[in-house]
Amino acid sequence: MAWPMIEWVLDTHYSHLFSRAPRLEKAVLVFEMAESTLTPLMEAIEVDFPLVKVFSLPSVGDATIRRHIELGVKGEPVQVMAAFEKMLRGLDEFKAEYRYV
Repeated sequence: MAWPMIEWVLDTHYSHLFSRAPRLEKAVLVFEMAESTLTPLMEAIEVDFPLVKVFSLPSVGDATIRRHIELGVKGEPVQVMAAFEKMLRGLDEFKAEYRYV
């Protein structure tokens, strides 16, 4: 019950404090690669697409999935789409094994 009331207060009286710009996030799981190997690609994407942030979340895996990095981009939708395509091309150049999230 409290959550809808808090949401109403925030939306009604404080909406000017929140970003209303549309955002998009796209990611893949990259298997058995070192994060340091992907760093130049991640930096290049952020330079080429200033409205996009690249993220990488390494995981040692578990019994159901092996070691991987969740690698993705988020931000302004048009730039995210272009940045994601560049990211996939870069992963292909590394001959990386990846799966869409």
